[in-house]
Amino acid sequence: MPKYKLTYFDVRGRGEIPRLLLTYAGVKFEDKRLKVDSNGNCNEWIELKPKMPQRVLPVLEVDGKLLSQSLTICRYLAREFGLCGKTSWEQALVEQVVDTMDDLRAEVAKWIYEKDTEKKDEIGSHLRSEIYPKFFGILEDILKENEENNNRSGYLVGDSLTLADLSVFETFTFPLSIHPDILDDHLELQEHRKRIETHKHLADYIKNRPVRPV
Repeated sequence: MPKYKLTYFDVRGRGEIPRLLLTYAGVKFEDKRLKVDSNGNCNEWIELKPKMPQRVLPVLEVDGKLLSQSLTICRYLAREFGLCGKTSWEQALVEQVVDTMDDLRAEVAKWIYEKDTEKKDEIGSHLRSEIYPKFFGILEDILKENEENNNRSGYLVGDSLTLADLSVFETFTFPLSIHPDILDDHLELQEHRKRIETHKHLADYIKNRPVRPV
């Protein structure tokens, strides 16, 4: 079994889906979390940054070899653990969902990083009225199509959990913390989220993981 080490800041962010993948697979890994102070500074990162292959985090270390870019890390781990889809077509469908969730993450980031209160409120309203409904519609269509093709598996691709499911689950964790009612009218997405949250390989980790704002 390879030796894994994941280095990221002490937040969920772009490091959490890799953590979920490693946890689901049941492999031991070093979860290296860099502390960030109240001003957003991280002295440990300043020292570590020149040693990282692309000067960004997260970085996955596998038997001493370093891999950058969060989506690349996710796809690599998904392939290693059999969570990327069982056929080439399923793999493409999984990656389609992952890329779609990255689009949503970019929209939510506008709210996170906006400093002006009035503009932040405008972005929040736009998320609720336009952005979330758009992505809910996309995901509900994907769930419906997969249910028709895979006898109501309850997952987004194929008949078992994949990276697509973990990507959707984690990408919505932060939006639900600021807008907790956004899934109220979306029963299938609620059920999907609960399915991941209570999965036997993930439930303990999700329940006990450090509480972080993002």
